[in-house]
Amino acid sequence: MKSKKRMLALLLVVVMISSLFWGCGSKKTTDNVVTPTVAPVATVTGAADETVDAENPWAGIDLSEYQEINCYVVGVLGDDWQKVTDMANELMIKKINTKVNFIYVSWADFQTKYSLYLAADDDVDLIYCASWCNYTDYVKSGAFKALDWDFIQKYMPLTAENQAEISWKEASYNGSIYCIPRDDSGIYAGGVITTQSILDKYGFTKEDITDYDGLSKYLHAIAAGDNDGMYALNPQNSYPTDTNWFTNKNHMMDLNGGSATWMVWKYNTGKEFSVDDLKWFGDTQEYKDFTLEMADFYKSGIFPAGVITNETFIDDNFLQGKSAVDLIGPNEANNMIPTMKEKGEDIVYLDCTFDDQSVTRRGNYMGYGAAFPVASKNSERAAVALDCMKFDKEVNSLLVGGIEGEHYTINEADNTRELGPNAAAYPWGSWFYLLQHDSDPQLKLTDDLQAVRERYEAAEVPSETFPVNGFTYDGSKYDAQITVLNALFSEYRFSFCFGIYGDKTEDKYNEFVDKCKKAGIDDVITDFREQLAAYIEQQ
Repeated sequence: MKSKKRMLALLLVVVMISSLFWGCGSKKTTDNVVTPTVAPVATVTGAADETVDAENPWAGIDLSEYQEINCYVVGVLGDDWQKVTDMANELMIKKINTKVNFIYVSWADFQTKYSLYLAADDDVDLIYCASWCNYTDYVKSGAFKALDWDFIQKYMPLTAENQAEISWKEASYNGSIYCIPRDDSGIYAGGVITTQSILDKYGFTKEDITDYDGLSKYLHAIAAGDNDGMYALNPQNSYPTDTNWFTNKNHMMDLNGGSATWMVWKYNTGKEFSVDDLKWFGDTQEYKDFTLEMADFYKSGIFPAGVITNETFIDDNFLQGKSAVDLIGPNEANNMIPTMKEKGEDIVYLDCTFDDQSVTRRGNYMGYGAAFPVASKNSERAAVALDCMKFDKEVNSLLVGGIEGEHYTINEADNTRELGPNAAAYPWGSWFYLLQHDSDPQLKLTDDLQAVRERYEAAEVPSETFPVNGFTYDGSKYDAQITVLNALFSEYRFSFCFGIYGDKTEDKYNEFVDKCKKAGIDDVITDFREQLAAYIEQQ
């Protein structure tokens, strides 16, 4: 047993080393690195129940023994987090005789220690996972238990009954399910917020900033001013500026962002999607232009000189007056209004990143999920607890939103919610993200932000427009090439994102592309396209 565990530890450390750069460094990115395939783990089995008891969905499971399970989570915790989770645990003890020990790990620690948690801790029963947090890598390395449908029906009857059917395909690999995905697919389109006082100081109005060119002029004006510790754009060192100034600005949909198979498709050409039109991000004029623009940003002082070592999230820097803008959507902007009001500041939403050609699409359910580590000795009870947290209305409402009337209020007539008087102490859905649902009440926004959100929703295109959800690339044929490519991306990506190569950026860009070509990126892309074409054909 110990030797098997040591072998798993070694495999996971390899995954960690090859994936550090592309892991969970930002809550606003979508990374998926490909690593070698290893032997699959054994499938978990269980007898399926034919019916679900409405009064007690878990009536067919022996829950007579009180148990505790350990669940590793990430996110942003409010001051009332402990109070709320204690209340949720009181309910779970009554309902399923189980307490969940939520072990919170910061984003920075989660990124660097994730593999070590899995390899060295027998007490991890549930752990956060995501398609952009190297989910497929960990599946291939044998880190997670495979789940068959009998197991899910027996130990997670509410999930089996209520989870969006399409989500299971996204959580599967080689015919087995390796995690429980969220039940929320969501549409996200981001904009930019600033404050009225900063606009006034630099002689701008929001009507002056309606596109990326206007935003660039605004950022340059701020950078040239006397700001007493405030920068125009002050993000964390893993913030993916390429998702804004590269893909979004150039009307591109991305696939497997940030890895050796990061592909983009330009959707505003009038052509229907074809795998032949997928491009590797590095080999596009738009990406070269992006690297040069970020170099200009850095040289102009838009970013802090030490941005590559900054670990404070851009949201926090904005709230603390250290970043003049934040790059967020209307929901998040609405949440910040009360906090900024207390500071005497009025938030202004700059709808400058979404034009008449821009579209939105519904995201993957596998944006977030929960997996059962192979070392866990209590996956059955962990599954029951997760089922309760996801679909028991009382428990789920507490964990997602906090205390009704205090942290939020609900208008059942139109299924909307508003911020409660103490909303900042437990922000809605700000941690353990996989507990949310498509059917959850939508935040009621200010009139101007509501109009922005409706514009984004009206621009949604069907999944058939870019039919890639649920696709997982098998790169085992090119293990060696992908290992080299991962290392190259680790070396270059965020240096490009923050322009720190300065006047040498064009040379560095050419060097990067040349090295990737020599490492075999073209062969990987050809294989990727062939697999995706076959996947689409089977749908």
